Amino acid sequence: MEVFDGESELVLLVRKLLAIVLLVLSSCLLWYSICTYKIYGHLSLGEFSAQFFPKARISEGNSRYLALDYPGAAEFYRKAVFSSPCFLDAWIGLVRTFIAEGKLDESRKILKIIAPTLTSISTWKWQELLIAYDLSDEHYFEQSLNYILSYLPNRLKDACIEASRFWGDWEVVIPHILPCNRQPFLNILVDQKQPEAAFALFKIIENDGPRLKEEDQLQLCDFLISSDRLKEAKTVWRHLRKVDAPLIDDGSFEKAPLNTAFGWRFRDNPDVLLERETGSSCSGSSCLHVHFKGATNVGCDLVHQVVPVKPDTSYCLSFLRRSSNLTTDSGVFLAVKGFNRDKPSVASEPVLGNSPWKEEKIEFTAPAGCEAVVLYVRRNESLKMDNKISGDYWLCSLQLRALGSPAE
Repeated sequence: MEVFDGESELVLLVRKLLAIVLLVLSSCLLWYSICTYKIYGHLSLGEFSAQFFPKARISEGNSRYLALDYPGAAEFYRKAVFSSPCFLDAWIGLVRTFIAEGKLDESRKILKIIAPTLTSISTWKWQELLIAYDLSDEHYFEQSLNYILSYLPNRLKDACIEASRFWGDWEVVIPHILPCNRQPFLNILVDQKQPEAAFALFKIIENDGPRLKEEDQLQLCDFLISSDRLKEAKTVWRHLRKVDAPLIDDGSFEKAPLNTAFGWRFRDNPDVLLERETGSSCSGSSCLHVHFKGATNVGCDLVHQVVPVKPDTSYCLSFLRRSSNLTTDSGVFLAVKGFNRDKPSVASEPVLGNSPWKEEKIEFTAPAGCEAVVLYVRRNESLKMDNKISGDYWLCSLQLRALGSPAE
């Protein structure tokens, strides 16, 4: 019985100790939850509790900063730093506060202290960029910009816009971009519609690298065309294609349409089927096939290509075409017009009904200042009652040569 009573007392003692421990732990958890609630609710903590929660001081510093109480904000940021020097939010808040107070020298000193830590951490790179902007510190601004270009795509556009403001012009930013970041920066220049800066950067890339991907070159070329910078667009195109490549790109429709730059562009139309067809071409292995479904009175450009030419030069366009059961009184034809110009403006005879493969030629002269023409396949709307066109049209072997030069 004595042994049994001793064991019972021991069990009771253990239970009491366990209850005390659990009570202490629950009190600590309750205290922690209350403090955490106050922090996220932006309520003030007592000085003792705040010792264990540096973030509470950062939160209070942020509140005072937004209330324009800069000395008070600085004091809370300092306390947070003393409590836990690893809280970069507190350091950055202190820098922002000093900048707002006009204490730029103190801000620069703090930036130099934390900059080595920020070098390898992306979380605060945007803040570092903004701080460098406010301090007019070119060294840290350039470092932060290139880091963002390399690792923070979600901040890339905003950072580049800030850079254009920091240095005063988009072209002035280019020398500060590392070679590895030239491609993403070029994409931003295209997005921001800066043709001069984009072409200037392209010339640097062309000479020094790294080589652009084909899709990026096509994007740049198309952007320059849409910006009416045809000379620059032709330079990019010659870099992408061979210098002595034919003026008309893929005149036999051997490849899928580029739908950009100086390549073929197919127009989406639910009532017209446009496709590259193999086996029915009279020369080469493929041709363009246009099938009209007979559902509507189609009146539009079906396919087109912007073609680079030389001003004050006469040209001859030759092509082969065929038709089958093309209805109505308005047929399919090829036309050439100046890019964003009234001249030249010439067209072939419209094709109707059934016609075997036949070669046709169109001659025109590119006037002064004309750097490109638009070649397009078109059908105009019919004014008759029976105007819904059906049937098929084929086109291949398009060639453009300057008159007086040998045939290709």
